[in-house]
Amino acid sequence: MILTQATGIIMGPITWLLGKIFNAIYNVFFGMGVESIALSIVIFTIFVRLILFPFNLKTTKSSKIQQYLRPEFNKINKKYKGKRDQNSMLAQQRETRELQEQYGIKMSQGCLTALVQLPVFIGLYNVIQNVPAYVFRVRELFKPIALAIFNASGSSKTIAQFATEQKLRMTTKAVNFASATDASGGVGLQGLNYIIDVLFKCNTDQLHQIGEKFASNPQVAQLISENQDKIGNVNKFFFGINLTEAPGFKLSAALIIPIVAFICQFLAMKVTPMTETGDPQQDAQMRTMRKTMYIMPIFSFIITTISPAGLGIYWATSAFVSFIITVLTNAYYDHADMEAIVEKQKAKAAKKIEKRKAKGKVSLTERLYGAGGDGSGEGGSSQSNVSSNRGLNKYGNMNLKNYESEATNTRPKKGSLADKAGAVKRFNDTGVDE
Repeated sequence: MILTQATGIIMGPITWLLGKIFNAIYNVFFGMGVESIALSIVIFTIFVRLILFPFNLKTTKSSKIQQYLRPEFNKINKKYKGKRDQNSMLAQQRETRELQEQYGIKMSQGCLTALVQLPVFIGLYNVIQNVPAYVFRVRELFKPIALAIFNASGSSKTIAQFATEQKLRMTTKAVNFASATDASGGVGLQGLNYIIDVLFKCNTDQLHQIGEKFASNPQVAQLISENQDKIGNVNKFFFGINLTEAPGFKLSAALIIPIVAFICQFLAMKVTPMTETGDPQQDAQMRTMRKTMYIMPIFSFIITTISPAGLGIYWATSAFVSFIITVLTNAYYDHADMEAIVEKQKAKAAKKIEKRKAKGKVSLTERLYGAGGDGSGEGGSSQSNVSSNRGLNKYGNMNLKNYESEATNTRPKKGSLADKAGAVKRFNDTGVDE
C-alpha cells in the first residue's frame, strides 16, 4: 500500500496527513450509507480551504489597511509629483516603504500565502489521484478483482500493456511481478497495488475490457460484474459523470465541471482586493499580477477539461470556496471600524520594530535606504533626506567609475558626462551641491 502513496521529505508527510483526513471523511459518509468519492472530495476541499482561511484573511486585511491609508500614500505621491530625478524617485520609494512598515503592510503577503498553500494543493492532488492508497474501504472494494488478476497467467505484462493502450493517467510505474507467487509482501504487494491503481482509473467500459483480457480466468469478469454497481456508486457524480474520465472538448454532462471551474475562478479573481500605492515599481508589479490572475480562469478550464473529473471537482470547489471567502471577508472589512483596526495594526507593528531594534537587527528598508529621517509626510528635514539618499545611492555608486584621475588630479571638461557623474558622486559623499 505504501508504494502508491506520495513520498518525499516535504510532500510525503503532508499528503499522508491529508489522506488520513480524506479517509475519515469518506468513512463518515460510509457510515451514513453514502459511498461517494465525489461528495468526499467536495467536503474535503471545503475543510482544507477553511484550514487555510487565516492566511487568506491576512492578505485581505493588509490590502484593506493599505486602501484605508490611501490618503497618506497620496501625500507622498503629491510631494514628489513631477520629480523624476534619481534621488527623488528613491526617496519616494523609501517613504512609501517606511509607511508600509509603520502599519505592518507586507507587499509579499499574497506571495507568501500562495507559497504556503502550494504544498497543500499538491498534497490534495496526490490524494485524489490515488484514492485507494489512502482510503481503505475503496482499496478493499477493488482488492478481490486485483487478486484475481494477480493470479491470472501473464497478468503482469497484460495489465501494464492495458494501462498503456488505454492511456490511463498512472502516477506509479508498472511493476513486473511475474515471478511473485504471494501478493502479501515485497514485489507481489507492489504488483497488487499497481493493479488496484489501474482498476481505479478505469471507467465502466474499460473494466469490461479487462474482464475480456483475462478471459482465461473467468473469476476476473465475474468479480467485476458482482462489484460493478458498488464501483459505479463510488466513482459516479451527478448526471452520471464518472470521476475517472476527463470531460474532454466534447459536448457532455461532464463539461459542466470545467465551465463551473472557469466561472468560479474568474469570480474569485474579480473580488480579490489589489490596491495601488502610487509607487511606480510596486504598482507595475500589481498590474502585472492582476493580468496574470485573469489568465487563471482560462488555465482552470483547460486543466479541468483534460484531467479526470475527480480533480475537476476539487478545482471547481476550491475556486468557489475561495470566491465565497473573499466576498465575506471583503464585506466584513467594508463594514468594520477600520480606524480601530489600523491603529491596532500600527501598535502591533511598532512592537515588532522595537523588538527588532532591541536585538540590533536592521530591516530591509533601512539597509537599502539608510537610517535617518522619519521620511513621512512633510516633516522630514533636508539633512535627513540627504543622509537617506546617500544610503540609497551608495550601492549604485560602488560601480561608478571614478572619473577624476587620482594620478594626475585632473578633472574632466566642465559640462561633460564625466563631469556630471563626478558631481553626483561628490554630492552623495558630502551632501553639498556644487
